[in-house]
Amino acid sequence: MYRFANLLARTTLLFLFVFIAISPSVDAADPGSKPGSKISVLLIDGQNNHKWQETSPIIKQTLEACGRFEVDVVTSPAKGGDMESFSPDFSKYDVVVSNYNGDPWNESTQKAFESFVASGKGFVSVHAADNSFPKWDGYNQMIGLGGWGGRNESNGPYVRWKEDLKRFTRDTSKGNGGTHGKRVPFVVVIRDSDHPITRGLPGSFMQTADELYGKLRGPALNMHVLATGFSATETGGTGEHEPLLMTVQYGEGRVFHTTLGHDVAAMQGVAFQVTLQRGTEWASTGSVTLPPVDQKTLSMDEAAVRAPVDATASNSESMPDIKSDGWVSLFDGTSLTGWSTKNGTATYRVEEGAIVGKTAEGSPNSFLCTNKTYSNFELTFEVFDDVDLNSGVQIRSRSTAEFKDGRVHGPQVEIEKSPGDSGYIYSEGTNRQWISKDRPIDDAFVNGEWNRYVIRANGDRLQTWINGRAIADIRDPESFQEGFIGLQVHSVPKESPTMTVKWRDVRIREL
Repeated sequence: MYRFANLLARTTLLFLFVFIAISPSVDAADPGSKPGSKISVLLIDGQNNHKWQETSPIIKQTLEACGRFEVDVVTSPAKGGDMESFSPDFSKYDVVVSNYNGDPWNESTQKAFESFVASGKGFVSVHAADNSFPKWDGYNQMIGLGGWGGRNESNGPYVRWKEDLKRFTRDTSKGNGGTHGKRVPFVVVIRDSDHPITRGLPGSFMQTADELYGKLRGPALNMHVLATGFSATETGGTGEHEPLLMTVQYGEGRVFHTTLGHDVAAMQGVAFQVTLQRGTEWASTGSVTLPPVDQKTLSMDEAAVRAPVDATASNSESMPDIKSDGWVSLFDGTSLTGWSTKNGTATYRVEEGAIVGKTAEGSPNSFLCTNKTYSNFELTFEVFDDVDLNSGVQIRSRSTAEFKDGRVHGPQVEIEKSPGDSGYIYSEGTNRQWISKDRPIDDAFVNGEWNRYVIRANGDRLQTWINGRAIADIRDPESFQEGFIGLQVHSVPKESPTMTVKWRDVRIREL
């Protein structure tokens, strides 16, 4: 009995020793698995025949918004610049995401990137990144399929899903690589629902208007197609079920390739955002911990759209701290430098450190607008309004010749006497009227006194506070995501007395 117990104990210890010795560490299996740790992402841009200056911030926000990633951005020299100087330190990161389509990288950077991925790290190719580097063999093996850049049958086959055969086929016939029809919404059809990226997603769902790439061709080695889209001939497409989402094994590394995401509007598609997040996590770790997505979020009936929220913003439930760092004055207290008037004939002047707007009988709504436009930001100001004068502050608004001859239009944060709708959000000039459908608080504005407003616009979320009191908190995907700030003097009826509205301490903090 003793000898058996002693042998069992020694065998158990030996088993534990061997298990510990051969088991990978948590960090090796999943770089983002430690409590509070995040997956480190390097986003590469700088050249692209698409508007990378607009789309890279959306990619960064999309990834960081889910709380799983921390994203650094490296920007290459401009087209025709010194690419010998472009040598990112890939080794600092878990995964590289490419929003790049431009001049070839130098040989040492190419080799470093091949080694990075092949050693077990991740790579994500977004949309036109698969147009890049047609002569770089290693890169084409990583993406599996590519387009344009002179690609043809010598680069590899077309890969399509054949509905009649219920399988993918490889077409080696002659022809150029890369095409797309008109940008329209289309259905993403999952072809493998058991892969970690697609597990927990509906079997099919709509992507908002986007370019549906067709006739991509390449080595297609170690490639697995997760989803396809039908490229309809009536919209200029191929009439084929073309690959949309793919994975590729490159050495020990994992590659996720998405053809979605032509521009900002396409990247606001929930289909793009969800699959990018899940694909990037899988490329980094080999697994996906992000939650499933139901058919209410990803629907077949209508393409879901949302602006990703910038995760770098401060606590989104609390009012911004107007005494903290980072605020920039929009008004210097002495002049209207940086501002321009639009629409009506009301006048604006500076008096005792405040902007004073004065009504003009017979004038339509008038606006004093910043010359600069803003996207995600926090805004604060104090306002003193004559008790019978309606006013407001435009955020992310526009004035273009094509729209009602320059009519200022966009979200407006209301300013009016109590009881009233101060702090709620109205859609000026668009016929949408109130964006804030429910307006229960009617007494936050103090008549006859200076009132402190604080506004946060971050993604499609708009929040307002008056005198420290939370008023509006809404999601508004229909309004512009960028535009000017505008101070309104409302129109007044005939024979009305002259009235004024004053603003001071107008400051902004961009997010």
